[in-house]
Amino acid sequence: MPVYYFIFGWTVFWGCIANMTARQVSLGEDKYRFKVNIFIAIISFSAVVIFAGLRTHVADTTAYINMFNEWPVGFSEISTLIKDSDNPGFILLGVFIKTYISTDYTVWLFIIATITGICMMIGFYRYSSNFALSSFLFIATCNFTWMFNGMRQYLVIAILFAFSNWIVEKKWIRYIILVLFLATIHRSAIAMIPMYFIVNGEPWNKRTTVVILTVILCIVFAGNVLSLFDSVMMQSDYATGYSEFKKSDDGVNIITIIISAIPVVISYIFRKQLSDKYTPIMKISTNMSIIAVCVYIISKITNSGILVGRMAVYFTTYNLILLPWLIDTAFKSKERMLMKYTMIICYLALFYYQMEISFNGFGYVSKILNMHY
Repeated sequence: MPVYYFIFGWTVFWGCIANMTARQVSLGEDKYRFKVNIFIAIISFSAVVIFAGLRTHVADTTAYINMFNEWPVGFSEISTLIKDSDNPGFILLGVFIKTYISTDYTVWLFIIATITGICMMIGFYRYSSNFALSSFLFIATCNFTWMFNGMRQYLVIAILFAFSNWIVEKKWIRYIILVLFLATIHRSAIAMIPMYFIVNGEPWNKRTTVVILTVILCIVFAGNVLSLFDSVMMQSDYATGYSEFKKSDDGVNIITIIISAIPVVISYIFRKQLSDKYTPIMKISTNMSIIAVCVYIISKITNSGILVGRMAVYFTTYNLILLPWLIDTAFKSKERMLMKYTMIICYLALFYYQMEISFNGFGYVSKILNMHY
């Protein structure tokens, strides 16, 4: 646990330094934001990248290490290896690293952690109105733990987040090609193709109604949908693990749903005041946030935290830039400070609860760093 407290302190400290040295830039139409120094932004994310990259055992890390060790050096056997796999892109990346860079799994883990961490940092650097607060939320909400547990899916999520400007700029061909490529790393990415068309619009418009109606339909037909998912999973590489997890799967924790709904509630209450203040990325982030809550509700009702609940992370990532913007934009000066302090206290409590109680300390082992917690 001391490792994660250090990551927390390091990330937030350098995030605040980044904010204090930021320069104001124009977004057009009398809209401005503060842009942080890219070098300081990289430093702020260095701790989480280093500890994630040098880990030996955290949650599912052992399974990933065993996978890497079983992959061949060279591409002579690659056709057999990827023939029946649902993640050929991930295998090709791993074999490439093992063949041309290093056969040491630590190098592979470090490369994955670096790509993921840099992509998340780029997302905050490009889109956040408050880099320090977004960095704080990244750690306090325990989003960073996906870099230690579930790194394959989070690699995809982070890359898509970094390239959100393609959604803003409506470069749909580039975005869809990127999604199709990332789907070879984690199949769930394919769901982001229809999402591109759903989130491109004004918050709380007719599309929002369509999304909510879709959620209701999903709830009504949840049995058939989950049966299809079960069938797909039981034929995948994760059949054994999935069967075991499914026995104890009761959907997403209600606390998670409440937390993810906070930006949605604020944006709805202040929807009239915010209507002419939205920047393009914040319109998309609001719609992503609405979808996240819908996905979590489906997960809870259908008792499917494994299949449905994990999909929400694609959308909750946008809460990390949306919530700071909402607080700065929706509230007046005195209210704004009260909201920020209240938010910080609540999320500190959430971090403690998640790490100490829910994750039971989230043990960390690193042979290179000689750490064992």
